[in-house]
Amino acid sequence: MSENSENSRPSYPGPQYLISFIILLAGGIIAYIAYIHSGWAFVVLFVLGFLIGYTLFHSNYGFATVYKHLIEDGNTQMLRGHMQKLIIATTLFSLILANQWNLFGNLPEGAVSPISIGLVLGSFIFGFGMNIGSNLGPSSMRTKKGGRTSLLFTLAGFLLGATIGAVHFSFWNESLPNRPGVSLADNTPLGYVGAWLVQIAIFAAIAFGTYIYKKRKRPPALPPMPRGTGWTEILFSTWPIWVGATVLATLNAAVLLVQGSPWKFTAPFTLWGSQIADQFGLTPSSWGYWGQQELMIELNSSVFMNDLSVLNFGVFTGTLLTMSLAGLLKFSKISLQMACITLLGGFLMGYGACISYGANVGAYFSGLASMSLHAWIWTVMAVSGVYTAAFLNNKFQFLGSAKEGEQT
Repeated sequence: MSENSENSRPSYPGPQYLISFIILLAGGIIAYIAYIHSGWAFVVLFVLGFLIGYTLFHSNYGFATVYKHLIEDGNTQMLRGHMQKLIIATTLFSLILANQWNLFGNLPEGAVSPISIGLVLGSFIFGFGMNIGSNLGPSSMRTKKGGRTSLLFTLAGFLLGATIGAVHFSFWNESLPNRPGVSLADNTPLGYVGAWLVQIAIFAAIAFGTYIYKKRKRPPALPPMPRGTGWTEILFSTWPIWVGATVLATLNAAVLLVQGSPWKFTAPFTLWGSQIADQFGLTPSSWGYWGQQELMIELNSSVFMNDLSVLNFGVFTGTLLTMSLAGLLKFSKISLQMACITLLGGFLMGYGACISYGANVGAYFSGLASMSLHAWIWTVMAVSGVYTAAFLNNKFQFLGSAKEGEQT
């Protein structure tokens, strides 16, 4: 990235017009096929996904990144952004779920999942994997270190891990000790008002406490986000963290209104991987995941009839189009070590997310907004995984030169 002469913020290269046109055309085709298979509701989901992808690219949003900043320099700005996002999302989800507001006739249900060994172990594995292979985050897409080539290895590993996780899903979540899911609003005396007050109080306390911590420690500011050049300055002007948090929370609430369930990132990967496995002669229908966690009919239907798949297609389209307009869809050589590490990190993320009922979107973001007890357990264990990976790397430097980024 080149330096902008007006200030210290780096600037993006010029737009890749041909690639942008191809992505836009592909997105239009996907939306049309989704409409043919499933109607206007899925077109709306695709558009919402597109807006989520666009927002993710703009925002300093991540899970492992938040805690990396805490560990490395004590910066709590992103964590406060997460708390704001969760406050808004919890408020909107509470109103939608309590009043059963919906569009297209899909009655809303929160992301409430059982409490199991798979939840505890899987969330820890996810956090550990995200720290060592966190190339799905938008911040990594904007840098040489994370996006482009290494992102492909992370995605491949995530797909493989989410698929193998489906094979083992029953063992971790059915054979071993488990308990039904608990909604703090529906399954406790708190009710929606009480559960909302408890969660808002916790999020607000974390935000206030980390603000006081920041005032005392005075950590360095977050690195400046790049900017566009020429007319792309309109598309890539820096978004304050509070803007990204507000938009993401609102979009997730809109997803809940449209499809009757909030945004979940991992489930489509498990579906896609299972359908690929079926083409290779395996029998994913015998895996406990299908029939216990997801309906068997989803496995045997077109991906364009799966709402979460269409939503993710929109997310990918929005992200890739924004990247191409920023001139970032360029792939270069990476070291074998970095390829292996990002592949392993992606695998751990996918496997952990599958057996723990979701990732930092479905279990953390949507789960906490749904006031589910499992989401709190997931969050504690995933953060523990992030810190464990950071501690081990600081002690043994097992990531080594992977942090040096891509080779040119």
